[in-house]
Amino acid sequence: MKNKRQFATMILVTAFLFGAIIRFSAPLNADGPVNDGGLFMQMTNDLQANGFALPEFTTYNAGDIPFAYPPLGFYLIGFIQNITGIPLFDLFTWLPALFSTIAIFGFYFLALELTQDHLKSSIAALFYACLPKSYDWFIMGGGVTRAPAILFSFLAIAYVHKLFVTRKARYIFHVSIISSLLILTHPEIAYHTALVVPIFALFLLRDRRSIAHVFTAAFIILVLTSPWWFTVLQRHGIETFQTVLAAHSGNPVSQFLFRMQFNLGGEILLTLVGVFALIGFIGEIRQRGFFLPVWILLGGLVASLPAFILLAINGLESTLKGLGDPTPFAGGFSTKTSRYTLLGLSAYMLMSGIIASSFYGYEFRLLEGEHDAMNWISLNTDPSAEFVVVTGDSSLVDPLSEWFPVLAERVSLATVQGHEWTPEQNLPVSVRMYDQLQGCINQDASCLNSFEFDYVFIRKVKPMREGHVEMRYNILDVSLRTSMDYEIVFENEEAVIYRLIR
Repeated sequence: MKNKRQFATMILVTAFLFGAIIRFSAPLNADGPVNDGGLFMQMTNDLQANGFALPEFTTYNAGDIPFAYPPLGFYLIGFIQNITGIPLFDLFTWLPALFSTIAIFGFYFLALELTQDHLKSSIAALFYACLPKSYDWFIMGGGVTRAPAILFSFLAIAYVHKLFVTRKARYIFHVSIISSLLILTHPEIAYHTALVVPIFALFLLRDRRSIAHVFTAAFIILVLTSPWWFTVLQRHGIETFQTVLAAHSGNPVSQFLFRMQFNLGGEILLTLVGVFALIGFIGEIRQRGFFLPVWILLGGLVASLPAFILLAINGLESTLKGLGDPTPFAGGFSTKTSRYTLLGLSAYMLMSGIIASSFYGYEFRLLEGEHDAMNWISLNTDPSAEFVVVTGDSSLVDPLSEWFPVLAERVSLATVQGHEWTPEQNLPVSVRMYDQLQGCINQDASCLNSFEFDYVFIRKVKPMREGHVEMRYNILDVSLRTSMDYEIVFENEEAVIYRLIR
């Protein structure tokens, strides 16, 4: 038993180390924040400039965007920046990876609560540490809010389970505090986490006392989060919350089909964990164990990953039994078959995790020439100048469009970030406008006539996930070069800026 516990501890330490290596690979290769975070950095700046009192609006992109986003992450980053003096840009580069690594321990805590087995929980943490869906959006610049939120999500689910199973009122305190921190950090992850509670209630609630505990916790959460939501309601009305809910409603059919692929971990090479999860799913159904399958099918996508991984642990156990080890977990992986299998899995998952993380870092990054172009803009154009930024990318994975308003300090007309909170121009409308602009990259200059702007910024290259950069020849650039209505005011190997001649 002692050797088994030591082996479990070794696996947990390995999970943490593997997770750290994988998570820090992306910002290391990006040489800056991965993908997004520009909006959040400006909101942190606004909060600091306002003496850490909530501003009414953010100055991001001069778009009158309500400062309605839950602010806890901005307070955290702002305080860290004030104490350390480290530039916010650097904090947005590295802290998401650090927070996401810490979340591995939160996952382990949840797995231990659900399995009551240290070895199963440690191997589950190892799986979690290496799966792309455990870090993809959490290591990006916007991970300064997402990564702490997923940690709070795991802890909240664990304590909801404790509250339901033990029926001890003292856990109301834990559920209320952690859930409040989650809500004040990231609304979408909070929503996905909340969807797990009815599933737990379906399988675990058995008396009126437990139901009273749930309502008590909900009331306390409402009170603890009220300084944020009541302030937003007073300033901007209920429409702001209705807008953000509509923006993130999702398509239930596509979400269900995604779950049925059994790749909730987002594995990009061999879907080994997905195969183990499918084996575990079938085994649970055969044994009439419906808790984890229902959790996967009906829980929020983000908060369903723990159930997926726990099913994979069950599938791994069944596989090892089929390979000749009758008690792999109870025996502490004492047979050569079990240990060599785990060793091979670990090596493969580390390799595939580093590859996936490096892909994110290389593909979703700002290039040095783009930094130079934005610096030129901030020094040489009128502060009221408005730009159309043409990259040919997709709205949520377009780092140049999001970071442009912060680094160039000018308006980008088609940037979508922040508009999930603006009823006047909501996210679907903003995405359509963005898509219309990006579609111009392979059309002539007349495609831009529906926009009112002063300058056109064109990304001439495409960062590839393998690490190199490819030239992106496009019709719009050729058309603008030959047009009498535009002149080139800046150009390097990666970007070209045109001024509209009035």
